[in-house]
Formats: sequence, C-alpha cells, structure tokens
Amino acid sequence: MNAAQFNKDGELRFHENTIIVSHNSAANKVAADGDFIKLMFGVDQENSMYDQLSTSMVRGLSLDIKIDLSDWSKLRLVHSVLDFGDFETEIAAHLVPFLEENAEAITLIYFEVVDGPSVHPGQDWQAIRSSILKNLQRIFSNLFVDGVSLADMTFKYNSEIWAGHDDWPSLNEIRSSGQRLFIIHDRSEFRSTEYGFMYRNDVMKENFWEGIEDCTERYEWNSSKVSFPYSSLSWSRLFFMNHFDTIVDTVGEGLLGGGINGWGILFLRTKKCMESNGFTKPTFVALDWVVQVAEALEVVQYLKFGGKIGSGQRCTDNSHCATGSCNTVLGFCQCKECSMADSVAFGQDSCFGCESEQHCVSVENGLNECLNNTNPTTSTPNSTDTEMLSYTPTQMPVVQSTSSSVPSTSIITSTEMISNTPTLKEPTTIVSAKNSNSASTLFKTLSRKKIVLGFVALLLF
Repeated sequence: MNAAQFNKDGELRFHENTIIVSHNSAANKVAADGDFIKLMFGVDQENSMYDQLSTSMVRGLSLDIKIDLSDWSKLRLVHSVLDFGDFETEIAAHLVPFLEENAEAITLIYFEVVDGPSVHPGQDWQAIRSSILKNLQRIFSNLFVDGVSLADMTFKYNSEIWAGHDDWPSLNEIRSSGQRLFIIHDRSEFRSTEYGFMYRNDVMKENFWEGIEDCTERYEWNSSKVSFPYSSLSWSRLFFMNHFDTIVDTVGEGLLGGGINGWGILFLRTKKCMESNGFTKPTFVALDWVVQVAEALEVVQYLKFGGKIGSGQRCTDNSHCATGSCNTVLGFCQCKECSMADSVAFGQDSCFGCESEQHCVSVENGLNECLNNTNPTTSTPNSTDTEMLSYTPTQMPVVQSTSSSVPSTSIITSTEMISNTPTLKEPTTIVSAKNSNSASTLFKTLSRKKIVLGFVALLLF
C-alpha cells in the first residue's frame, strides 16, 4: 500500500496509535559503506534511513549521538564505539526528503546521548553536553522541509492549539497543525518547549532493551500520565516497547513464529508487556532488521484496529503461534478451535486466526479450518479463550467502521503493507515472513555482534 493508504488512521489519538521504530536506525549497511568491522559487529539495519521510512513504513528513528571531539560544532551518529556519519548530514539526506515527499507522515526521532565521564575521560563532559544541545537547536533551525524549519515542525505540548485537550490530539489534528515531528531524548537538561524537545521520563514508559524473554521496567513503568514540568496536563503516558535480541535470529526463511518481528513472537511479547505495565498499549515498537517487517506491520494494524490474528508461521508447539494453536503434524500455526456459538457471542476474541463471523473447526490430521457462521444460534457459549486478550476497548481497540477514511477490522496483509497497490484487500494467510536478498549466514553472525563488540573495541582502541 502507499503512504496515503497507510495513513488512514486520522481519528485515532496519538496515544491510541502504534508505529514501528527502527532501532539503531543509522547503524545500517548502507552507512557502513563496506567497512568490515561495522558490517560484522555494528549494524542493526539493512537499508538506509530513507528506505526504512519510505519502504519499510517505519515512522520512528532511534539514534545514538555524541559530540565530534575534533570539531565541537558537529554531532556524530554512533553505535557503541563505531561511527556512522554526521548527524546533520544524515538527517538532511534521509529524513528531510522523506518528510517532503510524505506530507501526512507523523514521525518520531528518539535519540540517546553518548556522553559522561566514562565516555569522555579527562574532558568537561558537562560542557560537552551543553554543546550537544546547542548543536541540536542549530541543526533543527537550519534544516527545512518545504520552507519550514524542523524546529517549527516539532510537536509542542504547550502550544495554544492544544489548550483544552483532555488527552493527546488525534493524528488528523496533528497533521493539520504542522507539528508532525516528535522529538524525545534521554537528557533532562535538553527539555525545551521552544524547540519541542521532550524528555523521555516526562512523556513515556519504556521496557528494558536487552532480550525478549520477559518485559521489565526501564523507567516510569507504573506511571499512567505524563509529567511535563510546569504543566497541568494529565495526558496518557506513551509506551516505548523495545523488541530486539542480540542472540536470536530476526530475519530469514521459515523462522519459528515468523521470527522476532513475526506474529508468533512480537504479538505474544506485546501481550506480556501490556500485562506487566498496567495494560498500556505500545505507541512505539522498536525493531532490528526492519527489512523484514511485514508481519510486524500486521501486528501494529491489529493493535490499532483489531481484526484477524495472523497464522501460517512455522511452529513446533503452540507457544510459537499468536493464535495459540500449532499443527504439529504439518508444522505451521493455524486458527484455534472455537464453536459457532462462541464466535457469535465473542467474535474474534474467541476465534483466534479467523475473520469476524467465522468459527474454527478441526477437519483432519490436526488441521483446523475457519468456516463461515451459518444460521447462528443463541446458545450459551462455553469458550474461555477470551482470556487471551482480555483488554478493554481503549487498550486494544477493535474498530467496526464503514468509513472510507478508516480501515475496517481486517488486517492489512504483508504484501499490501509494503507495496504500492491502489486498494486494500482482505487478509491472506502467509507461511513465513520473507527475507530480502540478504545472506542468511551474515545475519546470523550479525545477530551475535554485541557479544564481541567490546572485544573489538579493545582491539581498535
């Protein structure tokens, strides 16, 4: 689907929306430019930041920045000790043209600052931090999108146009305001209502970034409202969900559950995070290797609008499947058995893997199949499967809409999400998320990069 179709979400408020963020966006193979060390131990993405935004439908960039010690008027994009280019140059080359070409795109930059005594021993790191802020202010003032500076495009919660809002504005309101660039950072000293720089602890909660087995607090886990200084706003706190791993493979053919970015892992991890953080739905989902993002985009659409839970991924047991049902004979995820009575009473909350007005029955060889409901009865349902996603509508919205501007409850399929087809279609079942032409062996090596990155740093420095 194209960008205009992708943006058919305008009535959602910002905290009700969910977007994909590319983790370590700048640390990609294009920026590595053939450097062996960077390619083997430093990259988390395949394509350029522009392609991540335009092709993979990413709407957030996660960046690590530090001062250029040889020229304090410049900032560098880094991943650990490895350098991936000049911040201003890369933003001008990748983010600015994307925003110019996509006038309705609402985009996040989430940056973390690499500084402090351990990073700059013997240096005045407080002066360095002050210089970083001045550089950011200068860069955002000097880069323009269709004649408007980035500084004038940033979301400013204290703007008069948001006065009287009891929660975040809708996406359509944000687009109309022109404040469609969200800047969130990790340094309290960088707060600025003038530039729209929001300190992450004021506006978000976040899970710890390493691993995918559990989902635990990084900060503000139990906070439900924002805490902007000198503000009485009680808007909903946003949730930044980290979902990547340094050991398990993320991309490739036939990965269990569709891989880390697939239905079987991402969807169930989202459920686990929500159960842990007070049922706050993720506003941002940070992923590695967004070159393989089709199923993640389907999960995001489900989080926004409800619909059919994906199936068809490779599995060996039920834990690999978002539906909770693995055909162990044939080795793929399938719909979970539910009666017609359950389907009538509970809809898709009971019939995981089926469309609305369908139920799931076992046919042969352990194979389950979705069948259309016919002559539905009013008998008492006996299913307990609704516990799998027992969220309130505001936490896991299911929108029944006939409006041409808002998608229906149907999930947009992986093919549609990354192609330029002119119309939306009904979902299709996929067997596994497909890889690009990337070498599988290289990805497996890269997925273990952080284990040896420290050793490489010692060799280099």
